[in-house]
Amino acid sequence: MRAAQLQLSLDAERRGPLYLQVAEAVLEAVREKRILPGVALPGVRELAERLEVTVNTILAALRELQAQGWVVSRERSGFFIADPLPETPGAVRAGEARQGGPGFELPSHLSPISSMANVMMDLSEGTADPRLAPVQALSRAYQRAMKLKGPELLGSIDLKGHRRLREALCSHLQSQRGILAGPDQVLMLSSSVMAINVVAQAFLRSEGGVAAVENPGNPTLWETLRQGAQVDLQPVSVDGEGARPESLLELLQPGRPPLRLLVLTPQCHYPTGVRLSATRRAKFLELSRRHRFPILELDSEFDYLPSGEPLRPLVVDDPGQVIYLGNLSRIMAPGLRASFLVAPEALSNLLVRARRHLDWQGDAIQEWAMSELILDGEIQRQIHRVRKAVLERREALEDAFVHAFKGRLAFQHGAMAMWLRGEGPLADPKAFSTWIKGCQSRGLKLRSGKHYDLGAREAAATRFGFTAFTPEELQNSVAMMG
Repeated sequence: MRAAQLQLSLDAERRGPLYLQVAEAVLEAVREKRILPGVALPGVRELAERLEVTVNTILAALRELQAQGWVVSRERSGFFIADPLPETPGAVRAGEARQGGPGFELPSHLSPISSMANVMMDLSEGTADPRLAPVQALSRAYQRAMKLKGPELLGSIDLKGHRRLREALCSHLQSQRGILAGPDQVLMLSSSVMAINVVAQAFLRSEGGVAAVENPGNPTLWETLRQGAQVDLQPVSVDGEGARPESLLELLQPGRPPLRLLVLTPQCHYPTGVRLSATRRAKFLELSRRHRFPILELDSEFDYLPSGEPLRPLVVDDPGQVIYLGNLSRIMAPGLRASFLVAPEALSNLLVRARRHLDWQGDAIQEWAMSELILDGEIQRQIHRVRKAVLERREALEDAFVHAFKGRLAFQHGAMAMWLRGEGPLADPKAFSTWIKGCQSRGLKLRSGKHYDLGAREAAATRFGFTAFTPEELQNSVAMMG
């Protein structure tokens, strides 16, 4: 027996993760006896259509109900209401105690990480392809580290990171990016998130205050700043030339709270990929000097920039005003956690104290091995390999979009991702959101446009990360989206 006529709906007033809202809707039907124990639920796709959510959301809800004992899964038959029911059904909560669960309320300001169980390709973010990593060279570097410096590295404590890596990195940054810095200005960290957290601890934690961020922008950045301090995030609008200084000027008017920090991605704006114009770079630096606020420059995608001479990082033009954040993991592999900050030495010494509250020290063995890759030229060979591969992938993706979505999608070049914008029938944000949900139902993870807006406003746009996939994989994914 199957509840073919079961009526379900989502309560617009209910808050919390969408899959839990779906689970609660099913439990309401059980409470009201609109579906009885032992009766089969409608099919997954049918439920998704009725509730106007993705199949993945339905599956996540049913897995939660199954884990708590309210439904059972029968191979080739679908999901059924449990018979007997475990108890009188109440509200569903993520991670609700089954056996020995927590006897306290779970934090309401956090939400569970989205399940990746049904994701075939995560296209929402550009990452390094581990298949391109110099595995043999890295293995030799680790072996040399343990053979030559094992006891020393295993007992090493240097809060700024191993000096050998900091010295090698300074030479690399000077030759590749024009950044002149000494090793005492460099602070090694395990990730960009940790680096942002350190800066937030230093400039915002004690008093809180205003931080200006690009909009559209990076939600991970916003969440990290908010978790690290009592911060008032204010948007700086972005157009075809990057962030707009005029938008920042509104925050600097007399009588307004002082600006504590400005965060920019001038080389390749996240998420649109546009480059900050030379005129605007100069204006932001001039405002930073006049109003005495630091600029945190995020430049994790430098080595992936499209062909053409890139503009110099902001820190080159004014190292006294800019804190520079770079990333070695992006050119190597996601599993190698290596980011760095370059700051004036006096500030670098203070950032070390903020870092101590998060992590006593870094990974000295990995840092020594990474210094080997820089000193023997392997990292430069890796950059060459990756750039060649990414060029092929970018061109294959462009070709696929032009042929499959002409008149429906436009795209903006980026370093590790493309910014897709809906055109024609996909220009409407609702239609674009429906298309995103259709992609997700096929196992292709993309995010809706509102994800990148500080005010969560709908937009017919999304970020498509392509660097981790081969040309064939990318063209297959576009074919699935059609």
